[in-house]
Amino acid sequence: MITTSSIPELSKLLSFLGNEQRLRILKSIAKEEKYAREISEELSISRTLVNIYLKQLEKKGLVTGTSRVTDEPPLMRRYYRAVPFELVVSLDEIQKMEE
Repeated sequence: MITTSSIPELSKLLSFLGNEQRLRILKSIAKEEKYAREISEELSISRTLVNIYLKQLEKKGLVTGTSRVTDEPPLMRRYYRAVPFELVVSLDEIQKMEE
């Protein structure tokens, strides 16, 4: 479960997750791992933007990446998979948060 202790933290997290393309990437790699080019082609998002979002998601702990050597070019690929998480936002939880 993702937890936040303050209203500014929650606001930043909701803003981060409120990006439609990031959510589409999470959905794409929720059940099977993929590398950036696969995600880019599947979602019609530029590979550069997919890589940026994957790095952001990985930094937040929502995605894990593993580099692997392959037989086909590119010989080194980084495969990504979503990390299961749960985000619960309730009025009770918001009332407990610091300003």
